[in-house]
Amino acid sequence: MRAKLAVPMMLMALAACSSQDDAADAPPETDETAIPVEPDGGIGDGAEPLSDIREAAQVDGIPARFRGVWDYVDGSCDPASDLRVEISADRVIFYESVGEVEAVAAGPDGTEVDLAMEGEGQTWDSRFRLSLQGNPERLVMQNIEYPADPTNIRKRCAS
Repeated sequence: MRAKLAVPMMLMALAACSSQDDAADAPPETDETAIPVEPDGGIGDGAEPLSDIREAAQVDGIPARFRGVWDYVDGSCDPASDLRVEISADRVIFYESVGEVEAVAAGPDGTEVDLAMEGEGQTWDSRFRLSLQGNPERLVMQNIEYPADPTNIRKRCAS
């Protein structure tokens, strides 16, 4: 009976030695197989960081056709007009607030502009859809949250 127990015990001992030998033959785990993280936010594959791609997409900002001074169709274009708006590539200046351009995207109904707004001690985000229509040229500046606002049509003011 001792002989019958000795054979399985020897097999188990061999199996244990064999798995230890396999572990010794395996390459040590190192950080060399990890994808390196580049200091500029890349992921080691040569791709640009997302922030760089987003910035590159808005280098030109708001398209030139929308830039300039605009006022409500019945407005005076005077700087004191409360519906006057000044649009540049990277900023939209309203009567009592300023919006810094965060993103610009061409949409099916015009160009959409995301603005980080600040005015009267408050901050908020707004999205506007800009389009031109008619002759004489009119700017439709539609706040996405308030699309039916009747003051969203403006005329171009002389610069």
